[in-house]
Amino acid sequence: MPLSTQRVILSPFFWINAAVSDFLVIGGGIIGMLSSYTLACKGFSVRLIESQRCGQEASWAGGGIVSPLNPWDYPPSITKLASLSQRSYPLLVEQLLDRTGIDSELYQTGMMTILPDDDSSSRGIAEKALAWASQYEIELESIDSFFIDQRQPGLGQNPQQGLWMPQVCNVRNPRLLSALKKAISQQPLISVHENTPVTEFLFEQGKAQGVLTKAGKFYADKTLVTCGAWSHQLINTMGAEVKIWPIRGQMLLYKPRPGLLNTIVLAGNRYLIPRRDGHILVGSTLEDVGFDKTTTDEACAELKAFAESMLPALADYPVIQQWAGLRPASPAGIPQIGPVSGCGNLFINAGHFRNGVVLAPGSVQILIEQMLGEPTSLDCRPYQSSLSSI
Repeated sequence: MPLSTQRVILSPFFWINAAVSDFLVIGGGIIGMLSSYTLACKGFSVRLIESQRCGQEASWAGGGIVSPLNPWDYPPSITKLASLSQRSYPLLVEQLLDRTGIDSELYQTGMMTILPDDDSSSRGIAEKALAWASQYEIELESIDSFFIDQRQPGLGQNPQQGLWMPQVCNVRNPRLLSALKKAISQQPLISVHENTPVTEFLFEQGKAQGVLTKAGKFYADKTLVTCGAWSHQLINTMGAEVKIWPIRGQMLLYKPRPGLLNTIVLAGNRYLIPRRDGHILVGSTLEDVGFDKTTTDEACAELKAFAESMLPALADYPVIQQWAGLRPASPAGIPQIGPVSGCGNLFINAGHFRNGVVLAPGSVQILIEQMLGEPTSLDCRPYQSSLSSI
């Protein structure tokens, strides 16, 4: 049962008449806000602490494809977590629309992967992808130039072979974040503290009892770190180590006529994403430059060249926006979801790399199940292997 939000605590920290939440959530991206919202809907009190403004970092900067790119290249733990999330998205978007009036625009366009011209390379990729799809009962088929041209006219480079996943959707992630932010603002069990950096954890008898911020101390029965690429900095303040680091991704935005692009088009690690109103996103770079979010002319030129080679009609339209986000990279791209070993009451849900949006609902579900001591929807051991050595 949810615990009281007010209690008297006596300890070496001199906590007297302190307001104690059931949960502290540190980090206000998609995972932090969705965790807070889900916990509050279950009747728990939550204090969400964000160092800047909620929903303004990697969750906002990504493309919103509700599938990993080249998903057959990932380990089974990512496929299973993605499938759990994909099943959750329609209901989540519908609930947020009902409660906030904000449409996150879940848009089923399918995803078309263009294969290399080299027959041997294409054959190997197709065989791997088809075997993966058969194993996990995912709809995927090999396609030829006729199908490609019929499904997406006007592609450049005359692609001859590809793969088609008709069930793939994209979500307009800035609107999803706006919906989540409004939903948590309407929840009386959630208090939000933006522009409030956490400087350290407060520990007693080996357990995280709260955090110290520039605004003061906040206490909770359990604390969850969802700071994306910044998670390792916070965890490391107590001498532990989490293997998460930032990778910059730059993206471009075009606004051509609606209908120019009908489907997500993926080639290698870059992609074009259509929005319902005609906007087309182009992404993305992968740059190991620390916490530098500067955009560069070089990346703009590279992405523009890719976009206009894939869809030559885009050359008639200007790039209207360029931005960068910091993806939280982790070993093998597997997020770290679970308790932090040796730090009682402290949990982490971070390290989703390029898949934060697609994996968010499933990640939140299995993390909350762990925090509440419930049976988990997936075997959580793959997401805890990096945590066991802390």
